[in-house]
Amino acid sequence: MELESKTVVKAPLEKVYDLVKNRLPEIVPYLPNVDKIEVIEKNEDGTKTHLVNKWYAKAEVPGVVKSFIKPELFCWKDVANWDDSSHSVNYSLESYLANDLFDANGKNSFIAISENETQLIVTCQVKIYPEKLPGVPKLLARKVSPAVEGLIEKLLAPNLSSLGDGLNKYLEQNS
Repeated sequence: MELESKTVVKAPLEKVYDLVKNRLPEIVPYLPNVDKIEVIEKNEDGTKTHLVNKWYAKAEVPGVVKSFIKPELFCWKDVANWDDSSHSVNYSLESYLANDLFDANGKNSFIAISENETQLIVTCQVKIYPEKLPGVPKLLARKVSPAVEGLIEKLLAPNLSSLGDGLNKYLEQNS
């Protein structure tokens, strides 16, 4: 699955870029399916920053997989490499439950389109392997795989695509 979202954020480039890079947990109340974001690691070296965040999602679990789902499914590690010179970030997402449950890699670009407007382009390629969900008996794996895949899509896709809208709402109420 390929995700792409383009949003015009009504604020200057440097403000939007700084907010997402350095103050992402502040935006959580404006992201529909996120409970919290914790900064786990941050290393800066000139115009490059390596940042690791832990995301906690809000989700409703379908009945067919409820007994197999662990809370760790609703968390993922966001490993990001920021480049201030290009106002972009390359990232990968990893499941806390099972490192091979999905592959997700993407890039966010921040582009000034006017003095007070920034275009945020979020792209991500996601491949889900629901059959690798720990704790699911092999006999049931085929039956529950579609529900697990749908649940993971519901966790990741809206949070990636709603970042721009969340930024606009945050900025409206905090500027």
